[in-house]
Amino acid sequence: MSEPRRIALLMGQDAGFHRQVLLGIRAYASNRRDWQFHNAPLDSSTLRPLREWNPHGIIAHLAERRTARSVLRLGKPVVDTACAIPDLRVPTVDVDHESVGRMAAEYFLGLGHRHFGFHGGLVHHAKMRLASFRDALAKAGCDVSACHVEYVPRLPAGVSWKSVNRRVRGWLRRLPTPVAILADHDAAARDLADACARLGLRVPDDVAILGVDNDELECQLAFPPLSSVAIPTERIGYEAARLLDRMLAGHAPPRQPMFLPPLRVVARQSTDTLAVDDEVVAGALRYIQNHLADPIRVGAIAEAMVVRRRVLEKRFRALLGRSVLSEIHRQRIEQTKELLLNTDLSVSQIDRRAGFSSPQRLASVFRKVAGASPGEYRRQARPADA
Repeated sequence: MSEPRRIALLMGQDAGFHRQVLLGIRAYASNRRDWQFHNAPLDSSTLRPLREWNPHGIIAHLAERRTARSVLRLGKPVVDTACAIPDLRVPTVDVDHESVGRMAAEYFLGLGHRHFGFHGGLVHHAKMRLASFRDALAKAGCDVSACHVEYVPRLPAGVSWKSVNRRVRGWLRRLPTPVAILADHDAAARDLADACARLGLRVPDDVAILGVDNDELECQLAFPPLSSVAIPTERIGYEAARLLDRMLAGHAPPRQPMFLPPLRVVARQSTDTLAVDDEVVAGALRYIQNHLADPIRVGAIAEAMVVRRRVLEKRFRALLGRSVLSEIHRQRIEQTKELLLNTDLSVSQIDRRAGFSSPQRLASVFRKVAGASPGEYRRQARPADA
């Protein structure tokens, strides 16, 4: 029998992102009975036992440059899941951070917001999210105010909580309300919600907050519970393990990172408001939400709002930047995503529940809006089905 492969997993288990990545790695390894794991947080105290254990390969969350270079000096195959250090030149599997920023911008615009902020760090992936968030909103004629606090994914040990809180509260006081803020991580979003409470700012009425990672614990610890961009975390772990396996077999590592698209916005109370002053548009949005499973005609919505269809379309585009039909499709696709991720229903069972006339119509609209077929989207999030 051949010697088992020793695989070091350097990411700890304190964040939901890490735990879900580990589950994805385990899902891949279920087909490989010869892998042995040791999991530990990546800090300076880990390096000596890591060298003693002499792993065959490493999957790590490389967030700090000095420690990352120490790991690379071991001369072992390494796959990174952090994308925090831009010039590290190590094979990387992670979420598509630019798509995260665009998804957040589109979500907030769909709620009618016109004032925006970003709360997060200056590591590479945070810069990518902010840049795409800012670019998407600039196309809609909007600016973004940023408050930089380094989370990777939590505040570094030793950083003064009081000084961070003072900086964040000062920034919040200067923002116009209502304002929609994208936080780089759910931990940052939770701290932001706490700061709003201390200032007497209402979430979501004054400040709508959206995190990233959909860490269930972080989202539910906040008050109110946090909306968050769900990313294919288990799939990241699965693909990182598959890439490491190929490298251990002697294949050359890819030259480009593997970036997987984010899944969807999981809406909770921290964004549960419409920042729309136009009563007709707000009423139309509520009508769509309440009739998703029914056949919806734009003309019927206009009749319910007691306006002409042309007037409804004009006011809709002016405030949200899209047509009424596009909004119907967007909401139905979000419902479809929910069913694909959280049920085992087939596409033919989902179509009517999401308001589509047939599985073919669902698949056509889904690919146009989400950039993948329903089956591909489900496999991105469920590596065991791959």
